[in-house]
Amino acid sequence: MGFTQQGEWHDHYARGWSFRALTDSERIVLRTALQPDSPAVALDVGCGLGELALYLHELGYVVDAVDYAESAVELAAAQAPDDADVRFLLHDVEHDGFADLPHAAYDLVAFRLSYAFLKNRTRLLNRLREHLNPGGTVCIITPLADALPADRRDIASDEDEIALATAGWATADRFDADGMAVLVLRGPPRARSRSPTNGALRGCRDQQRAGPYCWAGLYAGCGNCPVASPPRANPSSRPPYAN
Repeated sequence: MGFTQQGEWHDHYARGWSFRALTDSERIVLRTALQPDSPAVALDVGCGLGELALYLHELGYVVDAVDYAESAVELAAAQAPDDADVRFLLHDVEHDGFADLPHAAYDLVAFRLSYAFLKNRTRLLNRLREHLNPGGTVCIITPLADALPADRRDIASDEDEIALATAGWATADRFDADGMAVLVLRGPPRARSRSPTNGALRGCRDQQRAGPYCWAGLYAGCGNCPVASPPRANPSSRPPYAN
């Protein structure tokens, strides 16, 4: 799945490489769906060089932007306008958790082109629920697997993965932006019964071993769900969306 090691990402940005720029279509969707009515705080996960973080600041957010590639954080901080209320932090949310972040809770948590690179996506989304302010939002901007050549689909999300990401939220809106899905997830999780149906286990690769508490990876009960599997190797030497 593209780069899988922290050092690879550091080298990627240190070489001057970037990723697909934020498009006008994305900006329109984000402005329509996410512009806050009052002061709000956002967390940008996997911020790269900070383009999304700076746009969220334009929309009215105070932004904490985190990445585990040191070169990305350094370059983003150096390039940001002096008056931008954006903090760029070296931080790995999957391993470092949330306790050391500047804010205990956020009004928005955003992933742009970073969601597919998480090793256990559903587990992280469940943890994020505890760090959202009331009425808070998670926004995932991800390439669609069907819109990419076969050798690039490891950095994208297919329909099963999107179904897992949107499951359990009070509202889950989906927008299209130039071949990418913009998922806007809000609200507390819906109540679940203790005995999942086959639909609840959709996406599990081994339903016979999943057991009653797998929930398609929410508890990683079987260890074989897509979200609990180790990252897949990508034969390319640099991520497909790199510039």
